[in-house]
Amino acid sequence: MKTESYSHCHGESSFHIVFGPKYRHDIFGKDEIKTLCEKCFNEVASKEHFEIRALKVMEDHVHLFVSIPPKFSVSETVQYFKGYSARKIFLEFPWLKQFQVGEKRFWGGHLWSRGYFFRSVGSTTDQAVEFYIKLSQDKKQREKYYSTGKIKTNRATTEDPYIEFLQNKLKQAKQKHEQRTLYIGIRCNGMPPAFRRR
Repeated sequence: MKTESYSHCHGESSFHIVFGPKYRHDIFGKDEIKTLCEKCFNEVASKEHFEIRALKVMEDHVHLFVSIPPKFSVSETVQYFKGYSARKIFLEFPWLKQFQVGEKRFWGGHLWSRGYFFRSVGSTTDQAVEFYIKLSQDKKQREKYYSTGKIKTNRATTEDPYIEFLQNKLKQAKQKHEQRTLYIGIRCNGMPPAFRRR
């Protein structure tokens, strides 16, 4: 992940954030609500100069991988996304706030639950988080990699694309280290004895 320059600082501030609707209602199973939510998030990002690296709106929760300017705290960032999207969604779908027996409604006037999960993401893990959100949260990918035993797949049910990705990264790093060690060893062996490390 590349760093950014700001007025008085230079660096990067990226977070993997997860939160869901109140009562864990699966309202985003409706395509029109899901699409509006995604649109709202992108509008907030554009206005506040956030960079959305990955976004996945699931039926009852949202995964967001976002880079933010240093002047914003995580709580402020979450509030921007929650507040703007809730107002727009309730304006577009007012029936969501109308109580009806047996239906999933937000009669308290709040779309999102109070809580949220967040984790800071450094340069060594940003690609892994982006990979996780984009692929392993996809329905087809979940069926392919996270079989419950009811779905037959060509792969072992213990295989995880996220774990595989990390393992490949570690394997590549190990190979680079071994190549570097071998190179240093060759150079040292080729030096006159007086110049070799003791």
